Order: sequence, then C-alpha cells, then structure tokens
Amino acid sequence: MEMTNLKKGDLLFQLRSGGELEYAISRVFAGYNGMLLNHVAIYCGDNHGQGQVVEATMPQVRCIDLKHFLERSVVDTSGRHCVVQARLLPEFQHLTDSAVEFVLKQLNKPYDSDYNGRCKGWYCSELVLEAWRQANHGRFVFPQTPMGFRDMETGKLLPYWIQHYKKTGQPIPEGKPGSHPALVSCSEKLEILNVIGQLPSRLESLSIFKPPLQTV
Repeated sequence: MEMTNLKKGDLLFQLRSGGELEYAISRVFAGYNGMLLNHVAIYCGDNHGQGQVVEATMPQVRCIDLKHFLERSVVDTSGRHCVVQARLLPEFQHLTDSAVEFVLKQLNKPYDSDYNGRCKGWYCSELVLEAWRQANHGRFVFPQTPMGFRDMETGKLLPYWIQHYKKTGQPIPEGKPGSHPALVSCSEKLEILNVIGQLPSRLESLSIFKPPLQTV
C-alpha cells in the first residue's frame, strides 16, 4: 500500500491514465504545485479490510476498491502511482460524515459528460463540491470556479472539446460556474498529506497518455 493514515473523507487527486478525455481534462488547469491532475475521488473508509473510494467517472458514480482506483493512475518511472492525498482542515472535519453519506447516495447516477450541471448526475469535482455544500447547509466549502476548455499553454480551445460540444449541439460552457479537480487540489481548505509518485508538471511531456494525442 502506498498510502498510510487514510481517513474517511480524504480526497484523492489523481493523474488518471486513459485517452483523449483524460488528456483534455489534464490540459486546462494546473493543480497543487503545478502538477497535472485530472480526477478526484473520495475515500469512504474500509469494507472488510479493503479501502473504498467513490468516484464520478464514465459511465456513472461508483464505489470501488482503493486498489482498483490506484491502478487507473499514471505510473512514474519508479513504478509508483501518481496520486495526491489531501484532507480538509480540522475546522471542516465535522462535515465529513454528512458529505460521505451524500456521495454514497449518488451511486449509479450518470456521469455528467457535458460539464454543465444539466445532467442529473455528476463529474468528479462537481460531486466533491456538492457533497460538502450539502453537508454545510447549502454553503459551498469549495467555491465554484469558471470552467475552462483551453490549453493552458496555448490559450486555444482543445480539439477534443470542440468536437465533443459539436456532437452534443451545445455551446462550450467556457467561463460558466463549475469546478476542476486540479483547482480543488489548490484549495486553502485542504491540507496536502502525501504526494505519491513523481507527478508531471504542466510543462512536462504528456507522452504518458495512450494513444498519442495531438495538441493545438
């Protein structure tokens, strides 16, 4: 096990391996210490000795073993999974049980693949924001941030997002209220407990994504 002292409600930020979607999410914002992060899950405690996390990912919100969550991470050159473990500051810990109870009630809700809040489901950081907002009597603990779909280096819209929203017939919700796992990882409401693996920064190569993808 690469993580110790896990506690219910810890947030696990991940550079998730995959294809075009994971690449596109990782390219729009930098996270903690400039790291590339494209996913976040909530640790919900142990079940018969197996750590469990809840995550909103395609095709739906699900609860999986921590081991399976880690296996979806990009692996660094030393074979370590690239994950950042964070915990809400003590003054927010009283919200944890209610927040986790909320996310467990969202299991099997669809993934919000349009990132516009119109779906009766969630994308990963959207679920985190809403869980702690519900636990905090409707007040955001993690504030919403403007949505972005542009490459953080070039400022150009990433081809994936252009094609995605063309297919859906919806405008790209650039600047609309939303969230991103990388930006949540920078929150002053969190204490970073553990950085596992050598996470690439915004300036490093993204050849870790398969198949090879093109930038604009």
